[in-house]
Amino acid sequence: MKCSGGKLIRVLAAVVLAWFLGTGAAPAADFSAEVITKNDSQETRGKVFFQGDKMRQEGETINIARPDRRVMWMLVPSMKMAMEVPFSLSDLGQAMALPKDKSQMKLLGAEKVNGYETEKFETTMKANGRTVKMFLWVAKKLDKPIKMVSEDGKFSMEYRDIKEGGVSADLFEIPAGYQKMTMPQGMPQGLMRK
Repeated sequence: MKCSGGKLIRVLAAVVLAWFLGTGAAPAADFSAEVITKNDSQETRGKVFFQGDKMRQEGETINIARPDRRVMWMLVPSMKMAMEVPFSLSDLGQAMALPKDKSQMKLLGAEKVNGYETEKFETTMKANGRTVKMFLWVAKKLDKPIKMVSEDGKFSMEYRDIKEGGVSADLFEIPAGYQKMTMPQGMPQGLMRK
């Protein structure tokens, strides 16, 4: 399974945000939001849902991160197919050279983003053999990044129209009628190729 450059960036961004699931001391808030991703001149919009340590991101495909089951599901609604990728957040974080928690990132200050008090951090991640400097705005109330921008400004992801609560547990399961396929254990290498 291969991803185009734009899809790769969106998948990597979802993985980065999944890495932050459950990294805070406080229980993470349940919420949904519109997610706007910009990669160079391309902009895509979708939805994102969080419940505890679970995450669902909807766009052309649907990505569901289930750290409790150590899997990520990539759903393709047009084909009623679910690709299961075994993973652990610690494996993903090590493979992408992500910090283990906020204490390992550089705190740059506090800012208000989309109505939320946030802490702005600087960090780095690896993708396609490159190290990329990223800025993250972590909402204190939600204990999640709600904005991410690359140092060169070519990539950004932001949550807007955030609605707290009311997230159904059914969103984090494979729908009935989907055919499930499993990828081998470890990083989803096929996703990392352009």
